[in-house]
Amino acid sequence: MEFITRNIPNIETVRWAYRFVLGREPESTAVLTHWASLGDGRRILSYFVGSPEAACHRAAGAPAYGPWIDAPLDAAAVKAAFHLRFNAIPSPSEIEAEQEAHPDLASFRRAFLKSAEVRVLIDEDNAAPKRPAPGLVAELEEHAVTVLGRQFTLRGNRPEGYWRDLVEKPDDPSLERLARLLRAAFPDGGAGRVLADAGANIGLTSLTIAAAAPDLAELLCFEPDERSLPLLRHNLAANDLGSARIFAHALAERDGTARLRCGTNNTATSVLVEAHSRVQAVGATFREVPVRRLDSVLLEQGIERLDLIKIDVEGGESQVMLGAMESITRHKPIIFTEFNLWTQMTAGARNPLEVLEEWRATFRHMIAFDEAERPVPILDQDGLLWVLHMVMTQRGCVDDIILCDQTEWLERWA
Repeated sequence: MEFITRNIPNIETVRWAYRFVLGREPESTAVLTHWASLGDGRRILSYFVGSPEAACHRAAGAPAYGPWIDAPLDAAAVKAAFHLRFNAIPSPSEIEAEQEAHPDLASFRRAFLKSAEVRVLIDEDNAAPKRPAPGLVAELEEHAVTVLGRQFTLRGNRPEGYWRDLVEKPDDPSLERLARLLRAAFPDGGAGRVLADAGANIGLTSLTIAAAAPDLAELLCFEPDERSLPLLRHNLAANDLGSARIFAHALAERDGTARLRCGTNNTATSVLVEAHSRVQAVGATFREVPVRRLDSVLLEQGIERLDLIKIDVEGGESQVMLGAMESITRHKPIIFTEFNLWTQMTAGARNPLEVLEEWRATFRHMIAFDEAERPVPILDQDGLLWVLHMVMTQRGCVDDIILCDQTEWLERWA
């Protein structure tokens, strides 16, 4: 084995670390570059194996997502594995030996995950005295959910608060509102359309979008919480939505990183902590996560349209809109957003009425829902006060708002 001195393809090493350890492709070139800057293959492997996402992935059986797993074992994969395991470059004979020993890439990956170098890192991670990631997948179960007559089977974590609410409580009215909006706005089944799910969690809203707009061209799912990502990938793939693009970062008004305060017992309460936030830090677990502007993501992915954004990001809804303003101005997508008084005042550090005023001033039309669940245009300040009163007194301080450029879909609402 030739020990590393130079010319190690660090970018490709990181790409394969994602595939080997997390079973998926990386989010972007920027993320690859960040990890590649570490240089040291063993150090890169240590970070990946010790991540909360890797722990969740192992608990889920270490599945592989994407067509890469069906490719033959080539020299690039062997070189990356040697860099990660030994910080070394394999010789041509070593590459040939690995290719003879493993008939396909899946076999090579299984051997990699069982190797002594990986197992010792897992054992060290398990033995390390640290605060465990809250709500780590520990007790998986499945539950059937029906949306627009289509039944989906979701996998979740039994003790986790979001999952218990899904299984034990009445159906969330937001799901039906979103489905009916999509049916009314896209009566052609969403043919050729691009839709984004900001705050995808384990995939329920993404599956709702797919049921209501079955002919969509692209579904972009954004979820920064490492505990939810393996379940999100499983649930989409298990329900024939494997073509959806999953991005393991949060949407915001800037590109960079931020701290994610991980909800201790409920992944739906994980929230980005920015300088202005008033989120309690005592007893909390934080993770550094990448944040991206939706405008940046669309540009990088070569996507030239945007038809709808669903936003549920615990008080950061305005920041998501700001980070997508170029696309919003150009493509005029419909925005279906949560309006949560508590998260606006804490994570957002905002007066909720001011948030409503800003949204109404930014978009041509604002639509709320009355007592009978009918969509109602909000035309003036009195309308905003009515929305605020409804949210406070009738909706448990949480409701949905639709922001859009056109309202002809209201005639098709059923």
